[in-house]
Amino acid sequence: MSPQLSIFLLVALLVVGWFALGTHFNVRKGEAALRWLQEGLPQVGQKTTLRWLGSSVVELKIQEGKPPFRTAEVVLVLEPRDVPPLWLLARLRGRRDLFIFRGTLSNRPALEMDALDPTSWSTRGLERKCEERGWTPLSVPPPLVVYARDNLQGAARILAAAELPGCPLVRLAVRRTEPNFEVQWLLSHLRAHPSSTVFHTLRRITECL
Repeated sequence: MSPQLSIFLLVALLVVGWFALGTHFNVRKGEAALRWLQEGLPQVGQKTTLRWLGSSVVELKIQEGKPPFRTAEVVLVLEPRDVPPLWLLARLRGRRDLFIFRGTLSNRPALEMDALDPTSWSTRGLERKCEERGWTPLSVPPPLVVYARDNLQGAARILAAAELPGCPLVRLAVRRTEPNFEVQWLLSHLRAHPSSTVFHTLRRITECL
């Protein structure tokens, strides 16, 4: 066997082995997160549709939510551990496992706002969009930046309602269009709390909308 063929086979084995291990690791993390979610999801709705999008994204949809939710979805975005170059690039960009909740409410919110950590990979470019809309910035501790279209006091109340110890917001967006609000946290931070506490926090946010 030539040296070139030996190197090719070794690289191929490494790539295939990494893919298998990375996929297995992500599936295990996703399944563990799904078990963790079971306690809290009933606060939003009873019937949930689950699907995996590759090995890095888990999507749960609730078509018939409990008031004040009409519909809702939870998306778990995991690091792309199964593809080494993508994983390295994602790591360099600061990507970590992310919890995303999107909800459509029975009644439209009375205000619009966006609170975000501009250093996160999932919020890049959003601060510029808020500035282009002419929204008013609020004074908050960094790295969070907050912009509101109107009702600045209401935006401050929403931020207070979203406080969860040890879980800094990645994003909290409120819109009059659907979905009416979106909340992002790092999954590793949330797992320090029971999921029932997390979903109670989400319901508390809706009381301010």
